[in-house]
Amino acid sequence: MRRIIAALCLVALFAAGVERVSGGEKRPPAEQRYVMVTMITAHPFWNDIKKGAQDAADQLGVKFEFTGPVEWDAAAQANQLEQLIVTRPAGFIVGSYDPSMTAAINRAVAAGIPVVTFDSDAPESKRMTFIGPDHYKLGYEYGRYMARLLDNKGEVGLLTVPAQTNLNERIRGITDYFKEHAPAITVSAIEDNGGNDQITAEKAKSMLQGHPNMTGVIVCNATGSGVAAALKELGKVGKVKVVTSDVSDPILRGILDGAIDATSYVNIYLEGYYSLKLLHDYYNGLTDKVPGMAQGVNKLPYNVDPGLFFITKDTAEAFFTNQ
Repeated sequence: MRRIIAALCLVALFAAGVERVSGGEKRPPAEQRYVMVTMITAHPFWNDIKKGAQDAADQLGVKFEFTGPVEWDAAAQANQLEQLIVTRPAGFIVGSYDPSMTAAINRAVAAGIPVVTFDSDAPESKRMTFIGPDHYKLGYEYGRYMARLLDNKGEVGLLTVPAQTNLNERIRGITDYFKEHAPAITVSAIEDNGGNDQITAEKAKSMLQGHPNMTGVIVCNATGSGVAAALKELGKVGKVKVVTSDVSDPILRGILDGAIDATSYVNIYLEGYYSLKLLHDYYNGLTDKVPGMAQGVNKLPYNVDPGLFFITKDTAEAFFTNQ
């Protein structure tokens, strides 16, 4: 009987904690902890996002944590998010790259913990806001940039992760641009690079060898240095136009070496910064005076686009991390 009573007391305390977090007494800033959960966490792509979130946390006097599986593993990411619910953070910042994250996000929200998504969205979930690009439009701009490099004709290969929802949108944007504005450009190969630079190098090499007339390569994720390595090995630097995604020192070196023509720079620092800032504002009730809130109007913007910029040889030096 004592065990049953103790268990019931714990349940009651947990429920009371949920109520306080979702709409009652708020913790002071020093006790507020915001957790970012994503995948492939060892990749340098996350550096600017983490820096943006940490800078916001330092300005606001709150705690920031970054975690997630080191490999591409959507199930592990979802499980980790659900396990972290019991630690009662003030909010979660989630990179949602697989539809399975929707259920995990909804469970966090049901437990009274607000969630903001960043970089890749879960639009069917109960997240509060999304900080990141429209990936279809991003792909459309990749297509436009490549078409200009190829004078609207040629054969192109794409490197991506087919299981990743945001990258599928980029692929759709690329192919739609070619169909609508550059029909003389054909996409002859789409390869899975697993989000890994070494696999990208191997797949790029086999793709170029299997399609000797290929004149362009677009890398849809942050593994473009692998294409640079493949082109150098095959002696095709400058002979194949290359557009990559995101920024890392190896990609920037590839641009300066002439192996990569341009890389896209979504302002991911702002993804991290505003994800934490807006989540903090929501948790602390700083946007509670939004008109129509009682009728269901969202207290945060539905999405925030951090903007897009293409980095070329003329601008690459400014983006190195060691400067």
